[in-house]
Amino acid sequence: MRLLALKGFPGSGKSTIGRALGKQWGWPVIDKDDIKDTFGEPVPSPDELAYDVLLHVVRRQLLQGLNVLCDSPLTHKTTYERLQQLAKQTDARLLVLECLCSNQEIWSQRVNARKAYGLPAHHMTDWERVQAYRRQYLVEANYTITHPHLVVDTARPLAVCMEEITVWLETV
Repeated sequence: MRLLALKGFPGSGKSTIGRALGKQWGWPVIDKDDIKDTFGEPVPSPDELAYDVLLHVVRRQLLQGLNVLCDSPLTHKTTYERLQQLAKQTDARLLVLECLCSNQEIWSQRVNARKAYGLPAHHMTDWERVQAYRRQYLVEANYTITHPHLVVDTARPLAVCMEEITVWLETV
């Protein structure tokens, strides 16, 4: 079994890549934002709760013998450590797919285009907010990853990214 953890800042292409991979490989995609979207009233520590639920659902899928895609920024080393423990407990192989967009113009267009989707407030739909988030967490997000790790530049067309990821998944 494989646990493929997506990593990257908002608007970097994680969810687009995750949905495409889930469809191609038939793997369930468990998305932290989908979980957070269900929180009606403000809850204490919404990110912490969303990660707890995310990891619980991922664990359940792995225990059923399914490969799983986990979509979250994976900004904090503690989340990566929790995924390592989860993979060990379920005999899954942890892989990390990091998305980045090297073209700031494309990246900012993606983020700003989200405004038209009517997303809940926790979604980052403003380029300046994403840049502030990136500055705040950039150092923390640069921890060492010891599992198979592929960095994909999503400024390229989706089909090109998918081909690179498919080749990587077939070899790891």
